[in-house]
Amino acid sequence: MVKPEALRLLSGENELRTYQFGTKSAIHKFCKNCGVRMFTEGYLEELGGAFISVSLATLDDIDLEELITAPLWYADGLHNNWRKQPAEIRHL
Repeated sequence: MVKPEALRLLSGENELRTYQFGTKSAIHKFCKNCGVRMFTEGYLEELGGAFISVSLATLDDIDLEELITAPLWYADGLHNNWRKQPAEIRHL
């Protein structure tokens, strides 16, 4: 996740469509042609306010080794406990 000002969309903004569900606290951006989720815009005080969650598979020229060694954080979204990891994460 990054702050909104950290995302720079280089092209294709007119190719994106949005989807919201549930509480509508997030706006999911999808490619209108292939359906791939590109990123999600949202706002949660628990996460420090406005954020963008980027689908890593959509990034160009990302180093595989950097992805493999990057730290991961699993939030307990099932219980809306965004500051705590779920008790069980082995299956994630």
